Amino acid sequence: MQDTFAQLADQVPGTGFGFLYRRWRAGRVDGPILTAIDNGTIFGAIGPLAVLPDRNGTPALLPQYFGIASSHRGLGHGRALWRAAMTWGARHGARYQVLQAATGGPSERLFCSEGLITLGFTCTVAA
Repeated sequence: MQDTFAQLADQVPGTGFGFLYRRWRAGRVDGPILTAIDNGTIFGAIGPLAVLPDRNGTPALLPQYFGIASSHRGLGHGRALWRAAMTWGARHGARYQVLQAATGGPSERLFCSEGLITLGFTCTVAA
């Protein structure tokens, strides 16, 4: 089933799943990866999950790679994965989570529908 993660990486480019898959294949897993599976194929994932202290020592759930194949969007799978990650973080002592999402993208829409608000933006300039 691990090989189907590569298919997910191809289906949701820009999520970092390709990078995560290469690390996973090399045995360099940085934390648990929660997956959504249909008929033996991974169609969604969030991870790796890790809690580390911020600069003030407060435990924070770090941002994860997160995505759902377009064929499975709109069915609640992303919400279920995100909530499972939040539960994992709370059980492992996280007091808050740092989130990163593309403006107007599926993740931002999900986070806003969960009652979260945007605190800021990071801009980049093409070299």
